[in-house]
Amino acid sequence: MYGVPTDLLEWHERLQVPPGVNLRELLGRHDSYINGGGPEVAAVEERVPIREIAGWRLTADVTVPHGTGPFPCLVYLHGGGWVLGSPWTHRRLAAELAALGLVVVSVDYRRAPKHRFPAAVEDAAAAVDWAYASAAAFGCEPGRFIVGGDSAGANLACAVLAAYPPCARYVRAALLLYGVYDYHRALPKLTALAGGPDAESQLYLDPVQFDLLRGDARLSPGHADSLPRFPPCWLTVGEHDPLREETEDLASSLLAAGVPHRVHLAADAPHGYLQLPTHPAYTAAWESARGFLASYV
Repeated sequence: MYGVPTDLLEWHERLQVPPGVNLRELLGRHDSYINGGGPEVAAVEERVPIREIAGWRLTADVTVPHGTGPFPCLVYLHGGGWVLGSPWTHRRLAAELAALGLVVVSVDYRRAPKHRFPAAVEDAAAAVDWAYASAAAFGCEPGRFIVGGDSAGANLACAVLAAYPPCARYVRAALLLYGVYDYHRALPKLTALAGGPDAESQLYLDPVQFDLLRGDARLSPGHADSLPRFPPCWLTVGEHDPLREETEDLASSLLAAGVPHRVHLAADAPHGYLQLPTHPAYTAAWESARGFLASYV
């Protein structure tokens, strides 16, 4: 089992914590809120090995739903500004997705600043290839294959579709939760979300790369020439999410490209609302996703 991730502790220790506040206890309470409860699943297999690269052991947690397979398979990329997060921080989200009837392969990809761009997107593509080849071992039906993610993870999922044609070829649908689809345009909003000029999202790129990578589909997939070849996409974003424009613009681009898609705008919701299980918009979003999957997967 996981404990509180060390990278999460290290990041939060940069903050000025009031005297008498136990940071580990505070993070534990936060985790209990976003990950407590949730639907029951048939099984969770943690840290399934995918490959080793640059000293990193790429693994995934595989969450299997109740029921009789074969099931559709979802390769899921967690959010966290390309710096924070892990399958552990998103385990209730994985269970909610599994409750839609999906085997969820939640990828523990390399994160900045130790592993800068394009390490995370390369890991995402490798995980998609691996999951497709391993589908039968997890009770999945290879012809019903999905990619998805939230925030930075939605960026990675979209980047795989945009820049890795061999992976995109066998993906039937995408679930994209309040993502970043134009990195350079979104950066000021990401900085505000993270709380200041030293935001984690700025650690993703080497400063030398910043201007050189404008328009790179691995970083800003919303502008990719390959958009017409995208599978059907389910997009969601909160009404009050600073990144709302990112989702709306991607939806417009998908419409222009003739790609089937649905947009679920969550009323009165902030960024990351699908990790707020008591939010009034929470249940309706999962029902919207269920309807989309019934139509396209």
